[in-house]
Amino acid sequence: MKKRRTFWIAMLFLLPNLLGFLIFTAGPVVFSLWMSLTDWALTKHNAYSGASAQFIGLENYRRLLFGDESQLFWEYFGNTLFLMIGIPIGIAGSLALALLLNQNIGPKRARSKAGAVGVTLLVTILAVGATWLVTTPGLEPAAGAANYAAMTADSGLGNLAVWEVQKLRSGAAVTAIAVLGLIVAAGLAIGPVFFRTVFYLPSMLAGVAIFLLWKALYKPQGGLINSTLEPALGVIQNTVTSTPAALWYALGLLLWASGVVLCLWMFARGTLGLTRRDISGLSYTGLVLVVISLGAMMLGLGYLFCQLPPRSLLPSGLDILTGEQLSAIGQSLTGAFPAAGEEIRLAVLTLGDQIRPATAIEAFTTIVGDRSAVAEVVMPMTTVLHEGLTSGDGLMPPQWLIDIRWAKPALIIMGVWTAVGGGNMLLYLAGLSNIPTELYEAADIDGAGGWQRFAHVTWPQLAPTTFFIVIMSTIGGLQGGFDQARVMTEGKAGTTVLSYYLYNIAFDDQFQLGLASAIAWVMFGMIFIMTLFNYRFGSRATNL
Repeated sequence: MKKRRTFWIAMLFLLPNLLGFLIFTAGPVVFSLWMSLTDWALTKHNAYSGASAQFIGLENYRRLLFGDESQLFWEYFGNTLFLMIGIPIGIAGSLALALLLNQNIGPKRARSKAGAVGVTLLVTILAVGATWLVTTPGLEPAAGAANYAAMTADSGLGNLAVWEVQKLRSGAAVTAIAVLGLIVAAGLAIGPVFFRTVFYLPSMLAGVAIFLLWKALYKPQGGLINSTLEPALGVIQNTVTSTPAALWYALGLLLWASGVVLCLWMFARGTLGLTRRDISGLSYTGLVLVVISLGAMMLGLGYLFCQLPPRSLLPSGLDILTGEQLSAIGQSLTGAFPAAGEEIRLAVLTLGDQIRPATAIEAFTTIVGDRSAVAEVVMPMTTVLHEGLTSGDGLMPPQWLIDIRWAKPALIIMGVWTAVGGGNMLLYLAGLSNIPTELYEAADIDGAGGWQRFAHVTWPQLAPTTFFIVIMSTIGGLQGGFDQARVMTEGKAGTTVLSYYLYNIAFDDQFQLGLASAIAWVMFGMIFIMTLFNYRFGSRATNL
């Protein structure tokens, strides 16, 4: 009786929280499952129309996975997976930063610490002065002078003169160097806690404020990133065009060859260590991921060097089709598909005089329905180009958040910057503090070096922490991307992810609550399966 009485008293205290969970969490979740089985759309089924939602079973799921919405759904799912490329990079950066901040940085004695701070401040003052002398413009010219040209509004800098723009950039450079020097000096004076606070600070700021800041930094004209890249790209342009192209070809091929040899060597050593049970399965998995990342990086750098000269070593694309070539293509297709001759003729007139081969293939395929036949006619008419990155307009700064080739990488870079010093860093710091010092002492006695201590002591001891971080990051990656797409790109340039797609279907302009609920439950299934896979694989690897 006493235990039963204690139980009901405990339930009475838990009742408010339990009711809140049932009303605000469990209830809406179950209701959304019912909604996903209906055709509920607010524009059709509301109090004014008098119509009620109809039960349609699994029709919404069929539309998403195989029907009318499948193309958009799988495209946005691919965008979501692409943005998740930054997750392993962010985890590796968090681990590296935690290892660095776990050390006792700076001198320990008060006199040495004061001397280090003084030297840092002196170097900062000299660096600020040198930057000001190098970057500050001369006296403001007269308003009618030729070099006093007004900036256009498209530059993002308003109606400012060139001299004013140079002065603003000089002030920004001086301020950045001064702030960096003061941060280093304060860190030496206070200790590692200060640096940990500085790196964690972005995680404490509002997400929208961070996104707006990065949106301003990514501005193609007048943004700080492109303003910094532009002179560096100009130097690279002059260097590449003034040296033999064969030098860059050879450097790219050498990077490819060395990357292959290095990856094979690392993979062979890891496999041998696994067979001898010198390393665990999780360590081997981490090694394989490192090898893949290193191979991709070497491959990308080699391709970049091979494509740098004005005439690239590898094909860089196809030349545009002229009006005469389009007419010839139209005649050939008309002969092969006489029933669609009139539509083909109209398509040739609509496409115009300058068109890309891919666009022409898509247009004619829509008419005749046979992509391979269209490609067999179009491709012989095209010319393969070998235009390098320094040809034409030369190396231009990326069109961040505008060009489909750069929008997703821009979001990945911002995500990595935010994640490196965030909660993952704190988790790794906590994990590092729990590693017994006796293990490092034993490794030192055995003569282990720095890398061996990390591979055989630090990394295996951090396996549970890494396992938790991977699971939570995967869940967050599949659910995330909405804020960035909404604030920074509005889903343009290939940045629409599943969460933003769900929002558009439910609340933007379509108000299809049934279909949106189906998207949510499909996302839940994907997250559940991936989490289950990570748990089953990771729990075995970490012996949890």
